[in-house]
This record gives sequence, structure tokens and C-alpha cells, in this order.
Amino acid sequence: MNQMEREILILEENFRDTIENDIAKNQSENKKTEIKDIKLVGQATWKDKISGKDISDNVFIVEKEIIETDENGKERVTEQKSYYLGNRCVAGTLGNDEIVYSKSFAESEIDKQKAINDLIDKISEKEIEKNSMNKLKNEELKEILTEYLGRKITEEELPSLLEKMNNQEIEEVQGKIEKRENKEEENNKLSKRQTDKIKVNQVQRIDLEQKADGVKELGKKLDLDGYRYIYVVYSENVKEIKQDENINNTTYSLVGIKDDGTASVMNNEFEMDKTVGNNAGRLQTKIKADGTATRDNKDSSVFVRKSNGMTIGCENDMGTVRVSLGQKTLQENENTEIELRTSNTGYIPIETRRVFKGDKGIYQIDKIQDKVEEHTQNGCKPKDVRDFDGDENTETHEHIDMDYYVQDILNYENEEGEEKIKGVFTEKGVKDKLLRELEKSKDKLTVEQIIENVKTEMNSDAENFEREHKK
Repeated sequence: MNQMEREILILEENFRDTIENDIAKNQSENKKTEIKDIKLVGQATWKDKISGKDISDNVFIVEKEIIETDENGKERVTEQKSYYLGNRCVAGTLGNDEIVYSKSFAESEIDKQKAINDLIDKISEKEIEKNSMNKLKNEELKEILTEYLGRKITEEELPSLLEKMNNQEIEEVQGKIEKRENKEEENNKLSKRQTDKIKVNQVQRIDLEQKADGVKELGKKLDLDGYRYIYVVYSENVKEIKQDENINNTTYSLVGIKDDGTASVMNNEFEMDKTVGNNAGRLQTKIKADGTATRDNKDSSVFVRKSNGMTIGCENDMGTVRVSLGQKTLQENENTEIELRTSNTGYIPIETRRVFKGDKGIYQIDKIQDKVEEHTQNGCKPKDVRDFDGDENTETHEHIDMDYYVQDILNYENEEGEEKIKGVFTEKGVKDKLLRELEKSKDKLTVEQIIENVKTEMNSDAENFEREHKK
């Protein structure tokens, strides 16, 4: 088991303990309910109705067995699948596995219902099954017995072997495994001096706060809470800096820098993908920073995030190491990638990044190709291209829906929920201001940062204007 699987198991077991207490309160002599399995689906996210901020909670599938006894002592056994948002049961299923929400939840919590549906739409049955509490528990027990007996244990022989061990023996072996894993995790950490050497020797630095798809921060997409940067370094340099480190048998390695400045080699977080890269048969579709599209197998190293399957690919492009974020399609099982902004590569247009936006699940190759056709080897030539200012001689070309962002700025609400900008400025005034800022800061800031700065500045100007005219 990897660390993420162990954390999911602990989460599910704690959740089971919580809802078992509620179930126990409703048990009767003639009706008994038993939890058969729990599966973490993921986190559903919706907007708070007052603050507008994102709120998230875990969604679980709970499989139950209900035994009812009638007055003649005859038992009726039924299986039930329930959906929980946090600790609250909000839905069940019909015979065809169609989700049916409780009446009160369906009528009063429409936003949460949509958040759950969106989550379920983008998570495959295979991924949910991987989170089965029963399967994870069996994996844990197989590790314990493998340690105890000194040989690999199969799923089939697990029940009979467990009968021969008492609880104390199981706990003792489990303690040894956890102690060894904690030591391995500690070994992956780097001292301050080693961290400084990594920073000096780094090939690329990846900012995990960048929005790789134009919507979601890279750190969240990679499930790397607590990390601020990823450094790409030559694997041989890791070995030179940390002698006891088991480095990857590949050109590059990843080192994570946390918010507190500590660093560790990311062997526990990522594993190597041997199906792609040099001399591998599987191809990758990639949108590069300059807007061109490629389909090849030039990535020297591809790292797969153990918890969710997202990938980081590294390609040496005539001396510049380009880093890409990817994921595999469901049907073709091919990697699809978007180049990331790093310390040595510039800003990537927002619409280019949104080609790989994953809100509705994993894109299929044919859908991606429709977008890729707009990003040819001859440069960025989308069908709906237009300049910011209408002058082809200026460098204001960008994939940005200007009308949308003008309205977004006009409708900006300050901390008091007031829309000050639209009360003072016209659409033309906002557009002119945005064009000036884009031209001035396009090489320094992302489009999102420029737009946020325009909102803040124009809101302040509008408030000052109102104050002046009230005097």
C-alpha cells in the first residue's frame, strides 16, 4: 500500500465508526443493519451561498445489508447502496443503480446535488472500486502476512492464514511495517544544505500555484497539499547530494519544496511510467507553450502521481527541459499533456490551457484532436483568433474572450458585495483599461493576474469617485 491508500483506508474506517453509531441507534429486534463496504468517491465542491467561497466535503458510497424478521420468524435480506455527503445520508439507488436523492435534499440543496453529480460523472467505477475499504484492508493484511511469513501472499489464501494469527501478532507486524515506512519517508527528506544544493542544480522549477488548466491550481490537480514548488533535477545530481537515496533509473528526478521550506525527493508521491518516453511504443499528444501541437514519444521521464494518475513529463527540447502536465484517456489509455510554465518557460495563454480542463472527466483523443487542429506546427492559428486592439501589427494576439472579461470586471463585487465599477465606468472604459494593462504587463503577469489587478484598481477608483462626489 502506498501512503495515499493508507490515508483513504483510515478515513473510511473513521467514517464507518461515525455512521455505525447512528445506525446502532436505529436498530431494533426485528431489523438489523450491517455495513458491508465503504468507498470514497472523492470531494464534492460547491459555492457558499453567502460568501461565494468554495466549500468541499467527502462523498462516500456505503453498501449495507438489512435483515428484517417478520412475526413468523422469517428473515428477508436486502442490500442497499447509500450516498453520504460528509456524515449525512443524502441519496440511495434504485435497482438499476440510478441515484435517487432524498426529497428534502433534492429541493433545498440543489447546488450540493449538482456538485455530487459532477463528481460522480468524472470519476470512473474503476477508480471508486480502488478505494473500497474491504480491498484496501485486504491489501494491508496481505502486507502484514507477507512480512510475518517472509513470502508473497495471494488474495485466495488470505482468509485461511488470518485464522492462524491472533490480533496481537497482526498488530505487532503492522507496527513494524509502519516504523519501516516512517523511516523511508524520513530518508527521503533533505537537509537545508542538501535543499540548497538541489536549488542550485535544478533544471526547472515548477510553481504549484499556477493554474495549469486556467481554472484549478497545479498543486490541487496533483494532490500535493503543503507543497509550493517542484524542482526537476538530473537524477545523478540527487545521488551526489544524498548518497543513500534510491534514485530513479531515468534522466530526471522530482524534488518537492514544501511551504515551510523543507524538501524531499518525491519517490513516495510519484512512480515512473515505462509505457511512454524514449524507445517506448505509446505516443503522447501535447500542446506546447508556443501553441504548437505534437504527437510523439519524446518525454525522457514521465512521473505518475500515485493518488490520482496525473502525470508530469520532462522533455529535453534542444537544451531546454520542457515540463508538461498530463493524464491518460479512458478508452485509448494515451497520455495527453499541456506544457507548464516553469522558471525557464514563459506564460501560456489561458485558452490553450483550457484545452485540457478536466471538469467533465478525461478528454478522449478525438475530442482533443479537434482542439489540436487549431494549434498547428506552423504556430498558433485558432479559428476564432482576434487581436486585443484590432491592430495586426501589435503583439496583442491572445486566446481571450474580451467581451466576457469586460463583463466580469464590470460585475465585480467588493468585500461588501457592492458592484461599484459598473456604477462609474462604461464597457468601453473597462475594455480600454484592460487592453492597456494587457499590453503593459503581458510578459510579466498571467492574464488572470492582470484581470484581478484591473478589478482591484477600478473598484478603488470607483469608490474614490463616489466619495469625491458626495462631498
